[in-house]
Amino acid sequence: MIELRFPYLLLLLIPALWFSWRAPYRWGIPHERPTSHFARFTSHWIPSLLALFLVIAAAGPEWRETAWGRAPVVDFAVVLDGSSSMKALDDGKEDRWSAARRLLKSFIAGRPDDRFALVLFSGHPVTLSPLTADHVRLYTILDRLELSSRDDGTAIGSALMTAVRRLSDSPARSRVILLLTDGAQNRGRVTPLEAAEEAKSQGIRIHTVAMGGSGESLYPIEGGGFAKLKVETDPVTLKLVAQTTGGEALAADDPSGLARSLLAVDQLEKTALPVDPPSEGKPLASWFLMAAVLLALPLAFDLTRKRGKPRPAWLEHT
Repeated sequence: MIELRFPYLLLLLIPALWFSWRAPYRWGIPHERPTSHFARFTSHWIPSLLALFLVIAAAGPEWRETAWGRAPVVDFAVVLDGSSSMKALDDGKEDRWSAARRLLKSFIAGRPDDRFALVLFSGHPVTLSPLTADHVRLYTILDRLELSSRDDGTAIGSALMTAVRRLSDSPARSRVILLLTDGAQNRGRVTPLEAAEEAKSQGIRIHTVAMGGSGESLYPIEGGGFAKLKVETDPVTLKLVAQTTGGEALAADDPSGLARSLLAVDQLEKTALPVDPPSEGKPLASWFLMAAVLLALPLAFDLTRKRGKPRPAWLEHT
């Protein structure tokens, strides 16, 4: 199958063919009007073919071949809690927010054939990225994310429903929502179980990761220092959400626990699915340029031979 990298350059064919067809001093016409069919044919068509080959070469023709294979391909929607409680430190070294973003980048990097959507939520969900295989773009988004307390809260149900919509049109056989949260729902009109039922009806699994323990954690305060904070959690609901959709409910008391949870999800979703890998293109421009050169050589010779000679009288009347 032949494709063009720059198909819009084909618009140049219109002026190129018009000029080459109407060029008054064509090659192969020395001093008298051509009478043979071959001479008339070459005087019009050879310059036009030369222009055609040059324009096609500029458009970047490629012969694309598709190699069929199998790869572990899954479409993920990552639902990340962005509430203020994510600033808490469970190990005294790294807060939940930093650990979650760091480990999510490692998780994405470990699945190069998968696509990811990214949904951030606090009081309301926000889609930061639709499904994409551009992992570098996802890393950049995660690096630049900052917590904001302007819309604080935990709207788990609404966030899950947003993730379901992100995956609803996915053609992948395996579609997964990965929920990372450290709190219980206190905002939003949609409950987590309602969102789970909707995901189940569409064949989407939800894996939940409850971040932080049941005890108190260190929370940074303005002006420096830390205060002890206990965040209300709801592991029962998270477990029901996962069970409803056939997923797993995992717990992470600290960054190392979160790493183990993400590793468990990675192992659960190693399903081999038939996919169409990206096709490979073999450039064909050199062949069109070679054909143009073969046509240009006799043209250049003929123009050199005519250089300095008067314009044939018969051309004045054409």
